[in-house]
Amino acid sequence: MALHGKPVRQELLEQLRGQELRIPDLRLMFKHWPMDINTQLESIRASVPNRISSLTEFAQKQRLLTNIDSGLFSSTWWPGATLADGDILSCLALWLFIWDDEVDAEVGDLSSDFQAAQTFRRETIEYVRHCLGLDEVGCVTREPPENKRYLEHRELLFRELEFFMKTSEVEQKRRLSPDLPSVEEYVETRMGTSAVNVTSFFNEVSLPIKVLTDPYMKVVWDKTNIIIWATNDLLSLKKEVGQQTVDSIVPLLFREFCSLDLAVSMVVETIEKAVEDFDHAAYILTERYSGDESLIGNLKTYINACRLNCTGNLNWSLQTGRYGVSKHTFAGGVMMRLE
Repeated sequence: MALHGKPVRQELLEQLRGQELRIPDLRLMFKHWPMDINTQLESIRASVPNRISSLTEFAQKQRLLTNIDSGLFSSTWWPGATLADGDILSCLALWLFIWDDEVDAEVGDLSSDFQAAQTFRRETIEYVRHCLGLDEVGCVTREPPENKRYLEHRELLFRELEFFMKTSEVEQKRRLSPDLPSVEEYVETRMGTSAVNVTSFFNEVSLPIKVLTDPYMKVVWDKTNIIIWATNDLLSLKKEVGQQTVDSIVPLLFREFCSLDLAVSMVVETIEKAVEDFDHAAYILTERYSGDESLIGNLKTYINACRLNCTGNLNWSLQTGRYGVSKHTFAGGVMMRLE
């Protein structure tokens, strides 16, 4: 709790409101990285409206899901995907947003009911385990899939999905408590709730498990993760303060250092450092496996796909206007007033 009995979140909101900040043009950090969009964007988008209508009859939820533009998300994150794969990846994006919103957003049925959300998480984990053919003994599910190949790959994907859901538990518990997390606690949880390692798993080539579990591949995944969630936290700040939400990196840094400019610059530096660390890890990986001609081409493609996830996320954010910032106003940086 804050001093004088005022809730800590309310006190932090009052300190932030009315302040102005400048976010630099983040695209400059990625000028040496690829950025693209799937040429079949409109075809991928075409199936989304009916899919959303089949998922919910509530107009507010339909509007929120439509604004995600999962077809664009798929097309910027995975621009080289076929139409069939792009449609599947659009479904993946939609599912991740829907699932997270159920326990976290203002329209989520379970956002304020922690015990019901726990049941939802447990049932989802069991269902995902089944869908990946990893059923435990006694788990009552539909018939398991026939494909038993790539067991280690499916186990790795399951661990990432399970981590995403379990960190959402920590996030929701904190959000429902009167206290704010520390910066360190927030970052630890954010590495899971962003679901970036889940989406990175679906990049366009298959790599041997020895490469996917290489320590430097973990660096590539973690830095991809940091770049994406830190970018999202920066761009969404105005929107979140408007929704009376302060459980994100910039407000928490502001609370610790009492300077909004410093908080923003620290996040920008975090992104810059993550780009450098990513490039270094990518260099080590390509050198390590350069002698394996059957592998090196796919490895380079995978690493570039992770880069495309980062630039695609920024491109998607600016094209949808999801955070009130567009690519037309972002050139040279953008000023924001928190209200």
